[in-house]
Amino acid sequence: MKWTAALNALIVATLIAGCADTTRDRNVQYSSFLGDYSKLVEGGDKQSERRYLRPDVDWASYTKVLLDPVSLWRGDESKSDGVSAHDAQTMLTFFHGVIFQDLKNQDFEIVTSPMPGTLRVQVAMTKLNEADVAMDVVSTVIPVARVASGLDELITGKPAFVGEAEIEFKVTDAMSGELLAAGVDHRVGGKSLNASTFSSWGAVEKMMQLWAAYGSYNLCELQKRSNCVEPKS
Repeated sequence: MKWTAALNALIVATLIAGCADTTRDRNVQYSSFLGDYSKLVEGGDKQSERRYLRPDVDWASYTKVLLDPVSLWRGDESKSDGVSAHDAQTMLTFFHGVIFQDLKNQDFEIVTSPMPGTLRVQVAMTKLNEADVAMDVVSTVIPVARVASGLDELITGKPAFVGEAEIEFKVTDAMSGELLAAGVDHRVGGKSLNASTFSSWGAVEKMMQLWAAYGSYNLCELQKRSNCVEPKS
């Protein structure tokens, strides 16, 4: 029994430093949050899966950000079945906090009301599902379950048993309401075994951190500033 426990501990320790915690899902599902999706195009590696950028925007003229509270969009297409109100509020508060901090890290001034030179950032979670922790550990450690999970990913693009989330966002001129940018992105938990594996919301938190970091970084890059801090993903 002691030998088995030691072997299991060694396996876990070896896998702790595994690969990415989250991966992009090729299948996005639109809700009605953005309204018009006709202008969205495929994004690049460090961008959302679908995105829109208004041409000829003087991004450098915007120095302030008005950040709305992150919402859980409960339209007909939202996918948040089984998520308690407490869990949803906790995750939305967490997401808002990391977006706020990453914008500050990129030297944006956060304001609380519309004013000239202000971007209004609105983010909605349109899918929010926690992982099945027990099944996620099984699918990571036991080869047979790993094979089954791989087959499911080939069919659906989503690994089995893991957390997933999808966001839609829009950036507007805070004074005029003119749409400057928008996007949709869907991510699922990866198959590495690490600290986040043992928290049912751990993978979703990683997704939120990634979205916040690259969102603020891309805004900084659009302004062509030399002090933009690229995320260490």
